[in-house]
Amino acid sequence: MSGRVKTAMMSESNADGMMSPEPEREVVELEKLRKSVEELTKHIENLEEQKKPDSLGWDDIAQEIVGAITFALPFIFTEELWDIAKDISVGRSIAILIMTLGVAYLFIAKSRIGNLKREELFHVPKRLLTVTLIAYLTSAVLIYLYGINNLADFTAIQYINATILVSTFAVIGAITVDMVR
Repeated sequence: MSGRVKTAMMSESNADGMMSPEPEREVVELEKLRKSVEELTKHIENLEEQKKPDSLGWDDIAQEIVGAITFALPFIFTEELWDIAKDISVGRSIAILIMTLGVAYLFIAKSRIGNLKREELFHVPKRLLTVTLIAYLTSAVLIYLYGINNLADFTAIQYINATILVSTFAVIGAITVDMVR
């Protein structure tokens, strides 16, 4: 009889354990932990994504265009700039072009201001190429589009001088807006 009593007592104690809410609480807590781990994993992935250097893409090119236009427009309409473009020598204009490219290179390649991926084409940073191309084209097109070349009565050399002068500001604007993330 004592064997039957033990068996009956064991089955009753197991039945009590099954009726207890403890296993359900453990399942709920495990589910909460699983969700917390998933959320933490997503946050870590977002942080890792933010740490990755920014590769040159269409979004960066769009930012460069916006920056070039925004910084070039105010200078296109100044008569002082037109006068300088008419009076400056080709040598000084080329010196300004080289200085602008040097400053742009320092910003892009050496300053570490933005989290930019180092991408080169023929040992020249790709961003320097895109910024330069966008800034100078934008300046030339804006001068033509607004009729400044006719209004100021530029010769071909003076038009190039004006483009170089305006592009000094357009390059800075393109780089600045591109580096904002």
